[in-house]
Amino acid sequence: MLPPAHVAYSWFTLSLLQDTLHVAPNADYRGVALAAMGSDLVDKPLAAAYFYRKHRAAVLFAHTLLAYLAVAALTWQRWPRGAVYGLTWLGHAILDRIWFYPDTFFWPLRGWRFHVWRRQGSEQEAMGRAYWFAFTRRPELWVWELGGMLALAWVIWRHRLYHPRRLLTFLLTGRPPR
Repeated sequence: MLPPAHVAYSWFTLSLLQDTLHVAPNADYRGVALAAMGSDLVDKPLAAAYFYRKHRAAVLFAHTLLAYLAVAALTWQRWPRGAVYGLTWLGHAILDRIWFYPDTFFWPLRGWRFHVWRRQGSEQEAMGRAYWFAFTRRPELWVWELGGMLALAWVIWRHRLYHPRRLLTFLLTGRPPR
């Protein structure tokens, strides 16, 4: 899943929970966006700098069960304020369905290797080409991305962020205007 969809699903979920259960009324949507992309913000630069070129791995340390448990433990200590960000970080694992990549998810319990992106038995030369291959060969990925666009459209509509002043308030404060 691409980063905008992670953010869109997280904002959509937070907005629904705020409206229906009055959960985390002061949550900062900017922080939620960072938490939604947290695993990728850690792993993708590492992959670009070293791991992808050397090992053909782009989903690394921050996508492991160990990392998710560490984030859960750290945010649990800051309950309830930090919980929304920790749960959002954990939501990344759910949206990526990371358990389908056991070499990464259970690292280092299954060894020191991470999931390798392969294309019909041959390794991809670049991360961008790996994404291109995935999105041109797996149509179900487009359904997830389309769902993310619809979720983002709902958040924009629900909070009337199509009004420039409301959008500016949202961007500057991290909270939808009331």
